[in-house]
Amino acid sequence: MLKITKIQESGRDVLLRLEGKITEQWAALLDGECRAYLRKQKTVVLDCSQVDYIDGRGVEVLNAFPSSSVTLMSAPVLMTELLHIGGRS
Repeated sequence: MLKITKIQESGRDVLLRLEGKITEQWAALLDGECRAYLRKQKTVVLDCSQVDYIDGRGVEVLNAFPSSSVTLMSAPVLMTELLHIGGRS
């Protein structure tokens, strides 16, 4: 399960906390949430400190976001390494 909580929103930014697993089952939910904010011209910050698992589809979804508009914060080391291998720097 993946829980997405809006922590803060301002005129230009939104901070979302992710908790749980970013798997194929939940990746579409994350994609939809982030893209809804991107369509509103918001910069999205994802607090990943509570993510305990990410699979290949989760990596694909996160790597598909423009790094200039979606920032990862406090990502676990393994998640960061998987994203780097998948193409996100």
